Amino acid sequence: MTLVEIVMVVSIMGLLATFLVPAVAQAMKDRENARAASKLRQAVMAFGLCKSETGSYPPDRTPGVIPPEMVDYFADMGITEWWSKKTEIGGNWDWDNGYHFAYSVSIARPARPVKQLQRFDALVDDGNLATGKFRAVGVQYHYIIEE
Repeated sequence: MTLVEIVMVVSIMGLLATFLVPAVAQAMKDRENARAASKLRQAVMAFGLCKSETGSYPPDRTPGVIPPEMVDYFADMGITEWWSKKTEIGGNWDWDNGYHFAYSVSIARPARPVKQLQRFDALVDDGNLATGKFRAVGVQYHYIIEE
């Protein structure tokens, strides 16, 4: 192989890497969003089931703390394994009862850029963090069950 051929091969590999690295990074972010969206839907469903069976939602709790009234619902849906851990998009899962909205499942202090959170919003709502069911309020992002 001549030096020219080696330079050509290295140039082509560099060009491919230029396109491949951002695509892989975006795919990883999309995977994080999909996992967090699935968990959010599970939590919303569990709280809705609790309300339909008991007639009310549980009281507010601090981020990462499972409301005692939700232990059975969370265990049945596998939520107890991840509720107290960080979300895939950073921050903690939180149940809010009367904080900014009547009832919401929140992600407190996510560690991802707003652009990724907008893509997350597009998965679970309307893609606009100022409107719809999933909204940004300060450093928390709320999925509103009831306003």
